[in-house]
Amino acid sequence: MTDAVLALRRAVLDAKDADRADLRAAFAGSFAAWCEACAWTYRVKELDETGRERPARMPNVPFTLWPCQVEAADAVIESVTNGRDVVIKKSRDMGASWLMCAIATWGWMFHGWQTLLVSRVEDLVDRTGDPDSLFWKIDYLVTAQPSWLLPCPSGDLEKGKKWRQHLMLRHPTTGATIAGQASTEHIGRGGRRTMVVFDEFAALDNAAAAWRSAADCTSCRIANSTPIGAGTEYARLVSQARLHGEPTLVELMYHAHPEKGRGAEVRIDDDGEVTGFAGAEYTWTPWLQDQLRRRDRIDLCQNVFAESVGSGASFFSAHVVSTHRGAHGREPRRCEVLRGRLEQHPEGRWRVFTEPTRTTEYVVFLDPSYGTGNANAAACIMDAENREVVAEFVDPNISTYDLALEIAQICRKVYKGRREPLVGWEINGPGANLQHDFERAQYRTVYRERQTGTKTESRTRRVGWNSTKRTKRVLLGGLARAMAQGECCIPSEDTLDEMLEYVVLEDGSIEAGSRRDEQSGAREAHGDRVIATAGALMLCDEAGYTAETPPAYERETLGAILKHDEIQDG
Repeated sequence: MTDAVLALRRAVLDAKDADRADLRAAFAGSFAAWCEACAWTYRVKELDETGRERPARMPNVPFTLWPCQVEAADAVIESVTNGRDVVIKKSRDMGASWLMCAIATWGWMFHGWQTLLVSRVEDLVDRTGDPDSLFWKIDYLVTAQPSWLLPCPSGDLEKGKKWRQHLMLRHPTTGATIAGQASTEHIGRGGRRTMVVFDEFAALDNAAAAWRSAADCTSCRIANSTPIGAGTEYARLVSQARLHGEPTLVELMYHAHPEKGRGAEVRIDDDGEVTGFAGAEYTWTPWLQDQLRRRDRIDLCQNVFAESVGSGASFFSAHVVSTHRGAHGREPRRCEVLRGRLEQHPEGRWRVFTEPTRTTEYVVFLDPSYGTGNANAAACIMDAENREVVAEFVDPNISTYDLALEIAQICRKVYKGRREPLVGWEINGPGANLQHDFERAQYRTVYRERQTGTKTESRTRRVGWNSTKRTKRVLLGGLARAMAQGECCIPSEDTLDEMLEYVVLEDGSIEAGSRRDEQSGAREAHGDRVIATAGALMLCDEAGYTAETPPAYERETLGAILKHDEIQDG
C-alpha cells in the first residue's frame, strides 16, 4: 500500500459529518474512486521481478484498480446504464470475478441496483468460508467499508443476520438486493434485475437456455468466463461480439496485468510452438516465459491466451478467423448456372464472390453428400495464383451424379480460365462414385492422390483425396497456416463460421460440430464448406497439372500378368 493510498483511506475512514455527503456523492459518481478509497480484495499469489509466481505475503490489499480493470468496469457500468449485454473474455487470474462483485456492491450501496449472481452450482455462489464463492467476496467488500458509508451497523449485514440471508443481501433503506442462484433454464423468472452476472459462463451446462431466460428479467446480461472449448454458448457470444459489436466485448488479458505484463514484446509464433498456430502474433512477457515451462499448450491457450483449444475445443484460432472475416468477409451474389451462364437467383446454390475471367487459373474441390438433406454437398472454386475463393456451391439435396454434371458445366462454360480447371474431391462415403460420374460427364482433369509422408510424394493413379485422421489434420492444418500467415483470401462468412465449429477430440482427430444450416436448409451441417475450401487450397499447388491417361494392359500381356497397374498405384 503506497503512502498516498494509506493517507486517502485514513481520511475517508475519519471523515467528519460535514465531508461525508460530498464523499458519498463522489463515490456514487465514480466506481474507481470508491475502490481506491474504500474497497479491499484478497489475493493468493504475487509475482517477483523475474515473473515467477509465489504466495502473496499480504493477501488483504486495497482494491486499487489496474488500468485494464478501470476500462473494463467503465464498459460494464455503461452497458448496465444503457441496457446492453456484455461478454468478458479473460485470461485466468485477472480479477474479473472480484471486479463484478465489486460493481454489484457499488450498485447496491449507491444506486439501488437489483443484481443476480449466477454460477454453475449453488456452492460457488454462496458457501460460508469459501473464498471461491461469489458471496464470500461480496461479504468481504461490504464488511470492510467505513462504518459511516453503510446503511446499518455492519453486524446486521453479516451472514445469517437480518439483512444477509443465504443467497441474498438486502439494503435496509433502498430495497436494493444482491441475490444468487445456481444456473438453471429459468434464470430470474418473475423478477426484475438491473443486471444478471453469469460467472464462468462457459462451464454452464445449460448456458444457452439460461442466457435466453435472463433476457426476460434484465436488459443487461453479463457473461464472465475463460474459454473451455468450441461450440459453447460462451464461444458463440465472443464470436458474435467480435463480428457485430453486440454484446459488448470486454477483454482482460494477461499482458494488461501490471505485473504479468512487465517487459511485454509483440512476437510472431513462427512454428506454432507457443500458440499452436504457425505465424500467429502474441505478446511475450517474462511471466509468460515462466508459464511456458509450467503449462501445456492446451492450458496456455485456454487460461492464458483465452482461446478455445484441446479436447472439445477449437482447431482454428477464433482470433485469426475473426480477423480474416473483418478483412475479407463480404456478401456473395446468389446465382444458378443456366444455359452456360451465371444468372442471378435469390436462392441460387452458387455464391459468387468474384466474376470469372479467361486469364485466371482455377481449381475446384468438392465435399459431396448423399443428397438426402442431412448434410451439404459443397464445392469451392479458387483462384490458384492468388489463393482466393471466387465462388462456392452448397446444396444438401443433390446427388453425386448431378453434382458432377454441375461442376463439369461450370468448369467448361463459366470458370474455364486459362485452361480446364483441376477438380478434386473427398472419396470417402458418397465420393466413392464421383470418379465414374465425372467419367460419364467426360471430364478428365481430375486430381490424383499423392503418397503423403514418402520422400518424393509421387502422384498415384488413385483419383480423389482420401480422408484419414492424418490426412485431414494435414489438410486443415494447411488452411490454418495459410490464414494465420495471410496467404489466402476467404470471403465466405458461412465458411468462416463453420471453421469455429471444428474441434479437437480426445483421440486427436478433428471433427466439425453439427448445427442447423439456415442458409442451405441442411438439417445438420458438418463443416462441408471448410473441407471444400481446404481442398481447393491444396489443389493450388497442383494447378496446371493434366491427369495422364493410365496405360491399359490387355489381358494375358506381361503388364497385366506382372500387375504393373497395381505397382503404379503405389
